[in-house]
Amino acid sequence: MIKALEAEESINTTDKSPRTATIFTDSIITLDSLQNANNHAYLVEEIRKRVSTLEGSEWKIEFSWVKANVGIYGNEIADRLAKEAARSKDIETTFSRIPISTLYYELEEARQQWQKEWENCTKTAAKKEYFPTVQERLSMKISVTPNIAAMVKGHGKTRANLHRFKLLDNATCVCKQGDQTIDHLLYQSNLLEKQTGILKKNIVNAGHWPANKQKLITKYRESFITFIESVDFELF
Repeated sequence: MIKALEAEESINTTDKSPRTATIFTDSIITLDSLQNANNHAYLVEEIRKRVSTLEGSEWKIEFSWVKANVGIYGNEIADRLAKEAARSKDIETTFSRIPISTLYYELEEARQQWQKEWENCTKTAAKKEYFPTVQERLSMKISVTPNIAAMVKGHGKTRANLHRFKLLDNATCVCKQGDQTIDHLLYQSNLLEKQTGILKKNIVNAGHWPANKQKLITKYRESFITFIESVDFELF
């Protein structure tokens, strides 16, 4: 691969003769790597970058495989130069570096995979109401406190949650208007009348109530977090 890179560097871009260059290499790995769109190793990216530059100058670059050690003059010279370079102490080894473009590419691939897993997960229904996409959560700066975690996960010490773990005989809210879930406390119960009153007022002034959870955590985040932190789950 180093030899292929050196061969590209030796091309005289000011030459006006037929602008076609064939680079011969005895490395099948190099040829396979260049054809593999998912290979973003440093040397591979450097070769592609220089091919693109040459093609931008109206050069046609081709790669061809030759059998090693068969008396081909140019191949023997390239072998000798590569060995000399490998033994040189003056050359800084940088071939393990990863291009920034590769990092961005791999980060985007990881984000897309994360999104697929998020969509397919069956245990995140409550959280998906707030964050339908991974990108929305990544774009937010939120200090996750116990109250915020309880609200977003739909847990906390609500009667419904305690009943689910058989710690209470029933899940009915003390307001007698339904099971005491997070949604019930947020949208229906009068237990948090003072806190929800402030939240509603802020949201009605800016939009409408009831607001869905995605808007609560995005558009009305400051007011919603203030509301969450004012809730004392121990009182229910």
